[in-house]
Amino acid sequence: CALLARYDSAYQGIAVHADRAAINVNIWLTPDEANLEPGRGGLVVYASRSSAREQLSGSANNGNLGLRQTAEMRGWDNVTVAYKANRMTLFDSSLYHRTDNFKFKPGYKNRRINLTLLYGAPELE
Repeated sequence: CALLARYDSAYQGIAVHADRAAINVNIWLTPDEANLEPGRGGLVVYASRSSAREQLSGSANNGNLGLRQTAEMRGWDNVTVAYKANRMTLFDSSLYHRTDNFKFKPGYKNRRINLTLLYGAPELE
């Protein structure tokens, strides 16, 4: 599965979720000069997994702000990957993750572009 997202210049991005796949690949395509907050605007990956059943039922992918609040209240460890043009991230799709907040220059050509590739199916326990 391939998803391409082109965001406005200032946006909170996709909320905490886990994808219905085995492997998640993200590639950022907008030039670095468009990012007004270097070190931000990438991806936050939490050290907490959804179950395959949650992934397949869609409950791990409902864009629910409550998932982010729960993650932060429980102090889930996370890794924040900063935005960089042509950077690729590859991780287990069962890990909860979200778009880091970002602010890019105004204008269509400066919009943050994210290409997501999803591979395989989650394994049932």
